[in-house]
Amino acid sequence: MGTDGSYWGQLALGWAVRHAHRAGLELDVYEADRRFELIPADLPADIGTGSALRSYPMLPVRIRSSGPDPAAALLEAATETGLLVVGCRGQHKCHLGVGHHALLLAQTATSDVVVVRGRPQAVHGEFRKVTAWVGEDDTIVSRARECARATRSVLEIVRQEPGGGVPDTTDLVVVRRGPSVRTALHHATCPVYVVS
Repeated sequence: MGTDGSYWGQLALGWAVRHAHRAGLELDVYEADRRFELIPADLPADIGTGSALRSYPMLPVRIRSSGPDPAAALLEAATETGLLVVGCRGQHKCHLGVGHHALLLAQTATSDVVVVRGRPQAVHGEFRKVTAWVGEDDTIVSRARECARATRSVLEIVRQEPGGGVPDTTDLVVVRRGPSVRTALHHATCPVYVVS
């Protein structure tokens, strides 16, 4: 998972920590490096990673620097992991609420990618619903079912391509990588799980 200490980076970190804890996984956190990134001076030196992990003292975590090219570091990390988690945007302005790095990773990483965005209730899993957007490929249902089971949520299967009609009361939209990913990322009011 990657974080730069931004609002969305912190929400993505929290999402990744909760997911890793529920699934019994180890967590690699790639932090933005002040030598290469313009990180606001008022952020703590660990860009808030310590506070996000404090409630999970038994979670195995490795903290790493993302170096001069965060997207390249995360793409490389994706070759060794099953899931990459990022915020929808970092410290910089972006188009339609989704940053360049998030779009790049969602469309090209070799692993599944979760882009954390949306309303706070959805990010924190308060609706207790996972939605699988199924077009011609039903294989995403199994990934959505795993997420629903882990969070003790209801699974909803919608048999159409994602668009502006993504439900408002879901915690996660699961979609297959392809042309519909950009649409889902721009319209969902919750985190988007992109199946590679």
